Amino acid sequence: MTRKVQVAAIVAGIILGFASSAAFAGLNGLDGMTDNAHQFKPYRRVHLGPKYQDTIIEAMVYECPFCRALNNQTLRWADTLPSSIHFEQMPAAVGKPWISMAQSYFAVAAVDPGILPRFDSEAFHLVQDDHDSYSDPRTYALAAEKIGVRPADYLAAMRYKPIQQLVLQDIRVMGKAGIRQTPSLIICGRYVITPGSVQGNYSLYFQLANALASHCISENHLEDETP
Repeated sequence: MTRKVQVAAIVAGIILGFASSAAFAGLNGLDGMTDNAHQFKPYRRVHLGPKYQDTIIEAMVYECPFCRALNNQTLRWADTLPSSIHFEQMPAAVGKPWISMAQSYFAVAAVDPGILPRFDSEAFHLVQDDHDSYSDPRTYALAAEKIGVRPADYLAAMRYKPIQQLVLQDIRVMGKAGIRQTPSLIICGRYVITPGSVQGNYSLYFQLANALASHCISENHLEDETP
C-alpha cells in the first residue's frame, strides 16, 4: 500500500467512524461538515492559499478552558510534526475584544519566543482563575511582568510596527478561516478541526490532525522528514 493510499484510508476511516453519530457531535456552528451525500466529515474545508500549505495554526484564546487544558499537549504534539510542517500558535482575533490579546501575544514573542509557554500559563491563570478581563490590555501586561518581561521592553514591542502587521494578518487568517470555536487547528490552509469535530476525544483529535497533515505533505509534495 502506498503512502498516499494509506493516508486516504486513515482519513476515510475516521470519517466513516463518525458518520453514524454526526447528530451528536455538538459542532455548534461549524459549517461544511457534510458533502452532497450527507456523509459526515470531522473537518471543515477552507482556502487560505498556498502561503499556508506547509503550516498548521492553532487558534486559541485565554478565556477558553479547552485551550488551557490542551495547551501543553498541543505544544508537545507540535514538536512531533515533520520538519516540513511549520506550527504557529495564534490568538483568535475574531473581533475587537481580542485585539489586545493578539497584540500582547506577538509583543511577548518579539521579546523572547521561548517564554511564550510561560506567558500562556500566566494569561490563562489571570483570566480563568483570577477572573481578570480577557479584553483588557492590563491583564496581559501583568502576565508579561509576572514572567519577568521588563515593562519597558514590553511597551516597546507593543509599539513595534511589525507587531501591528502580525495582528492584522491574524485577523485576516481568523476571518478567512471562519474561526468561531477554540481551540481550532487550521491545517495547511485547507482544513479546520476542533475537539468538537471528534466529540471531545482529544486522542482522536490529534490522530485526525496527523492524518490531515500527512495528506497535505503527500498532496503538496512536501519533504516528509521527522525532526
